[in-house]
Amino acid sequence: MSEWQTSEPKEQRKRGQKEKADENKRKEEAKKRKEEEEAEKKRKQEEKEQKRKEAEEAEKKRKEEEEEEEKRKEEEKRKEAEEHKRKEVEEKQKTKKEEEENKRKEAEEAEKKRKEVEEVEKKRKEEVEEKRKMEEEEASYFPILIIQTSYSWDEKKAATGDIYGMVEELKRYMKGKHIDSENWSLRYPDPCPQQGSGDDCAIFTCKYIECLARRDTHCFPFSQDDMPTMRARFALHFIKAYFNAQERLERI
Repeated sequence: MSEWQTSEPKEQRKRGQKEKADENKRKEEAKKRKEEEEAEKKRKQEEKEQKRKEAEEAEKKRKEEEEEEEKRKEEEKRKEAEEHKRKEVEEKQKTKKEEEENKRKEAEEAEKKRKEVEEVEKKRKEEVEEKRKMEEEEASYFPILIIQTSYSWDEKKAATGDIYGMVEELKRYMKGKHIDSENWSLRYPDPCPQQGSGDDCAIFTCKYIECLARRDTHCFPFSQDDMPTMRARFALHFIKAYFNAQERLERI
């Protein structure tokens, strides 16, 4: 065999081996690319899945936060409603207490006014009764004033007609002043102090008035012999009254 014939198969084997190696290399590269593509695809899928999960987690968290916010708002609304209701109850109770207090005060005021009216009415009745008693007492004492102190007891009896005339004249005068004297009686106190001089009439009159004012008409405790003392007492009384009046004027 020639050298060309022996070397050709060898070259063919080398090329075949090279082609096979290239083919294996291409396959390896294709396999590697495929693996890389699959790995990339898997990575992308994992990233996508991770993003989806993160999005779902974020959505879940957002919903939870919204639910929490909703619950919080509902709780606030409930608390506000309870607070509003509590305030309404307190306001009603306060209004009720104020109404009760006002009613109590009105009742106390009405009771106070009623008592005041009763007290005023009681005082008025007491004053009317006192006035009536005083008028009765005065009515029983007044006729003594019209007895002339210069008469003796026998002379009084003789002068009864004149006295009754004076009484009638006095009654007519009082009637003109709207004073009812129809039930008054004429009395002669016995014994009755008599004037024994011509210049003691004023002192006797003042003593009669003093005794009547004090309701001290039992035997009229004075006589003609007391006149000097009575004059001195009246003078002292007038002097004291004068100086007391002067002191009051100075204070003013």
